Amino acid sequence: MLAPSAPPHLKSHHLLLPPQQTKRRFLPPNHPSANASGPPANSATSARRRRCLRYLPPPPPSPQEPLTAQAQRLLRPTLFTLLVIGGSLYYAYAYTTPRPSERWFPTVPIAFATVAGIIGINLAVFVAWKIPLPVTWRVLNKYFVSVPALPYSASMLGSAFSHQTLTHLGVNMFVLYSLGTSLCEQIGAGPFLGLYTSGAVVSSLASLAWNVVRQKFGVVSLGASGAISTVVGVYAYINPDAELYIIFLPFMVFKAKVVVGFMACMEVVGITRGWAVLDHVAHLSGLMWGVVGGWALMKEYKRRMERRRKEKGIGWW
Repeated sequence: MLAPSAPPHLKSHHLLLPPQQTKRRFLPPNHPSANASGPPANSATSARRRRCLRYLPPPPPSPQEPLTAQAQRLLRPTLFTLLVIGGSLYYAYAYTTPRPSERWFPTVPIAFATVAGIIGINLAVFVAWKIPLPVTWRVLNKYFVSVPALPYSASMLGSAFSHQTLTHLGVNMFVLYSLGTSLCEQIGAGPFLGLYTSGAVVSSLASLAWNVVRQKFGVVSLGASGAISTVVGVYAYINPDAELYIIFLPFMVFKAKVVVGFMACMEVVGITRGWAVLDHVAHLSGLMWGVVGGWALMKEYKRRMERRRKEKGIGWW
């Protein structure tokens, strides 16, 4: 997920952004406020001073938002996230593979159809951003971007299917297709969709909470990389020794557990150093959710295998 500053299409009355209190103000010397902060301009040097700017100290910072106000901002998104997680886990547990007669495209593999459906939704939202309509524009700005200044509950899920640049969309969908199809074949479409959806809302909520606590109300976050980080975490936990190629280093091969460890370290460094190009909190929380999901899947798989052995009378010793 990207976390740039608020783009121009998001108007101030939509975001309700607080005034920036840390920017420095520079005024020309002939301005009344500038002259009041220093000696009057000399006639011999007035021409030169007109080309200069006099520094004024910034105004005192605004008081921090109280904890109760922060909790109110996060209450509804948190409840929505918990609701989506509960529904996703139930869907993953109760999912049964449909029969060929129940599918629209019975000859297409289920894993490919599942991942292609997710890619199709992301592509449709991208086209909606590029071809704005009066009906869709308001919906996109409300529910397909996550803004701490005015958080909407549904944006926890909608922002994970939203991209505004072709590069951002292409990189995310390439990684999703590369690992998602293989993982979906291993664990099934139901658990895959459950983990992907829950990872999307968990990473969005973590990013929102981080920005609210740090008083970064003008940050805009969108993209599927938080949910894709969940896919990467699950895949690496189930297949720790699988060989992966890095998109920028195609001539080198790394084990999945090494890739995830390196990604986690880079996200931690990005958070501590304050890198603002990418949403490192969303990436790290997605990875952690994926590892937890992989652990839960492996535990459930072992439990079911043990139950089958007992039912068949195998392994009684």
